[in-house]
Amino acid sequence: MAPLSNITKVLITGFGAFQDVPNNPSYEVASRLPTSLSDSIHLVVYPSAIPVAYHPVINLIPNLIQTHQPDIVLSIGVAPGRSYFAVEQTAHKNGYNRVPDVENKTFTAAENDAVWGSQPPQLSTSLDLEDVVERWQDLTSNIRFPFEIGGDPKAKAKRITKSMAGSFVDVRLGGNVMQVEDVRWSDNVGTYLCGFIYFTDMVEMGKAGKRNVAFMHVPMLEDEEEITTGVEVTVALVKAIVESWKESAV
Repeated sequence: MAPLSNITKVLITGFGAFQDVPNNPSYEVASRLPTSLSDSIHLVVYPSAIPVAYHPVINLIPNLIQTHQPDIVLSIGVAPGRSYFAVEQTAHKNGYNRVPDVENKTFTAAENDAVWGSQPPQLSTSLDLEDVVERWQDLTSNIRFPFEIGGDPKAKAKRITKSMAGSFVDVRLGGNVMQVEDVRWSDNVGTYLCGFIYFTDMVEMGKAGKRNVAFMHVPMLEDEEEITTGVEVTVALVKAIVESWKESAV
């Protein structure tokens, strides 16, 4: 066992059901993660799906971070329209008073000002995501990516193993060719619960120093094979984040 001072603790959360997503793959992936990746990387996975609702998030996340004192926080959400995994760069302070959550509530402008009045309009992670994504691509270079992409919703488009992660691969459906990518950098977390939890994570982690926080969007993984792929990709991301973070601290 590594000395306590050498252990990196990563807090991970996933979301629950919302709208047309009864089984949110973000929590399906998070709940299948191991408790450790090595003697020096320990995962603290919140044991329940986070409600897709503003007030439960703003009440829960600060307590989770204070209780567990993680070195890194990784929140996971789903982007149903995407066929790739992505880590997001920034989150916005405002805009959460527009779309009601699963409790039919919003985070009003008055609440936002009371909680985050001193915060800038957007926050960016302190992690070097460019470096993280390069490492992530290397670590996922031999993963097979099974996805359901367009056309007949019952037709599965099976991805071949790529020679280099992050490159484009042709997927043929009904004579059409679609280009899809596996893992990448993004800056489009949105202003629904994904953006809300990411901003909350960064505010809370920032109170103790750097915003060592990441948010990952997963595609609409549905069957067990796809969820298993999601677990593999997430494990690779955590390793990439920890490696990058440790090297930057040297």
